[in-house]
Amino acid sequence: MGIIYNTSMKPGKDELVSAWLIKQAFFTSKREPNLQHVGGFRLEDPAGKVGIEFRFYADNTDLTDVIYHVPLTYRDAPLPGAQKYLMGTSEHGILGTRYIYDAVGDPVFNQQLAALAAGTVNAQHRHESFTEEPRVRRKGNLTGKKLDVVRKPVVGARGSEGVIGFWENALGQELRGLVLRTA
Repeated sequence: MGIIYNTSMKPGKDELVSAWLIKQAFFTSKREPNLQHVGGFRLEDPAGKVGIEFRFYADNTDLTDVIYHVPLTYRDAPLPGAQKYLMGTSEHGILGTRYIYDAVGDPVFNQQLAALAAGTVNAQHRHESFTEEPRVRRKGNLTGKKLDVVRKPVVGARGSEGVIGFWENALGQELRGLVLRTA
């Protein structure tokens, strides 16, 4: 899954995330989201079967500075027992039908998250194949600790252990904050 294909998906990831997001307890807007993809990174599945992507979205519906963190996994077949995590299916221009999940319900995601915490795998660039993303870094001793997704990350990470990620604001400035925290 290290190859990033220059193709389209129908429906697109942003469409699937938008429809899924409004049903989540952590979604704070009273209106339909107007999402802008503002950052992210990937992890690799050692078996090369499951795509793993961390996506950060700004919701431009109102004047708040809310960022949503939505990790996704992509599979070529349904994941047994994970129906409640399924966001939908999409037709990938090269790979065909993809089943797209909220990654927290995917065992491959959770295995790779543990490997990220242990420092045995590194974050990968969101747009470049086979390229590490050095701006994503671990904070604290995470070995053996479970990481939870921070669904609404904020700038800064004082006193917290976890993984620091990055996204851009409306002016194109890079912001950093805790995107995965120790449980």
